[in-house]
Amino acid sequence: MDASDVASGAPQLPRTTRLSYRRGFATTLALDIVARGFSAISVVVLVRGLDVSAYAFMTLFMTVAQFTSSAATGGVRTMYLRTEAERVSRGSRGSASDFLGACLRAALVLAAFAGVVLAASMFVHFSATASSTTHLVAYSLAFAAGFATVELAIAHHQAHRRFFTAGLLNAGRAAVILAVSIVVTATSSADLLALLFTLGLALLGVVAVVSVLRGAPAPAGHALRPRFSAEELWLSAYFLAAAGFAYVDIVVAGALLDSHEVASLGAGLRYLAVVLGAVPALAAVLRVRTSQVDVVDSLEHQRRMMLAWVKRAAAPVAVTFAAIALLAPVVIPHIDHGRYPASVQVLQIFLVMAFTAYVTAPMASMLMAQRRFRVLAALYGLALAINLAGDLVVAGRYGVVGIAIVSSSTYAVLDTTMSLTAIRGTHRKTHEPTPSCTLST
Repeated sequence: MDASDVASGAPQLPRTTRLSYRRGFATTLALDIVARGFSAISVVVLVRGLDVSAYAFMTLFMTVAQFTSSAATGGVRTMYLRTEAERVSRGSRGSASDFLGACLRAALVLAAFAGVVLAASMFVHFSATASSTTHLVAYSLAFAAGFATVELAIAHHQAHRRFFTAGLLNAGRAAVILAVSIVVTATSSADLLALLFTLGLALLGVVAVVSVLRGAPAPAGHALRPRFSAEELWLSAYFLAAAGFAYVDIVVAGALLDSHEVASLGAGLRYLAVVLGAVPALAAVLRVRTSQVDVVDSLEHQRRMMLAWVKRAAAPVAVTFAAIALLAPVVIPHIDHGRYPASVQVLQIFLVMAFTAYVTAPMASMLMAQRRFRVLAALYGLALAINLAGDLVVAGRYGVVGIAIVSSSTYAVLDTTMSLTAIRGTHRKTHEPTPSCTLST
């Protein structure tokens, strides 16, 4: 604690609690690596065990399910995590009704999203699979419900700083998918494949809910409330735009470019995913950390935390990514046997995005701590629209390299703008605390 903290009047966390976040990040990252290992094995099992039509079905099935879960329920989940984490940092905690209320709101959003997606599926046909598009989407939405339930339980445990339990649930989900993948390779029925995956996630969802309710206080006496707060709605818009970033480049490339260029972009994005491997664990811990009372109640603390992060991260991240950029032309041809030479340049371009992602990692969470959900959603929505328009303009002439330049530069400008916005927000009235989360759901 220093003089500026005392002057701001912000409550301070014990040193042992602050150090627990480093252990939490290490634990979360380690178990995330385990989960990614299970996922990689699942891909190998499915690629080798399924015929082309069945694997195409599984690819579309998982893509629709994971996009739906992230886009539809991310706002409710994140708002619950931040509210519960702030409660814990203030010495209290929510009841079982609070968690179940969040489950109910997530289910309602997912149902509304499902209605839109199912309606759209009637006008779309995925030629890559012989299965009915409507059936594929219906199974994907059911899978998304189980996936989202597990995600909400993971958020609950993270809010209580039980990072090991949260990590086990994440790894357990990947293990269930692996187990089902091994089983389903014995059949080529698309409907049976989807049914088994959906049932597996549904059972894990029940286990995840029980793991939360067993340790939660009894209901506080109020009925479950399906009413959404404005913050949840703006956060939902933010997650919808953020999920769009993950798919817009592939969608544009798939629509306008040939299969080799699409494969090159896909390979480059897979290499980028390896480079960004620590980001999910980092984001999880930062969302909890920036929900703590010492951060929420002190704009001065927020500013110092953001500036310190940028100063400490910029140099080592820049050196690391410069080394990756130099090694990529040497290493990648040995990985893909030279089949996708454009993926080297794609990765090198995307490293600019990766650099800003690490250096500005706390900024989105800090805007949430400042209760500026509308600003966050607007920034991401505008950036997604610019990214899509830019991709459409350059794809035909410059191919995947043009798409990578547009996407990486757009994301870098977004991160920079978001950082400046968050830092400027701390200059409003540093002697007044940021309004804290509403501790009722």
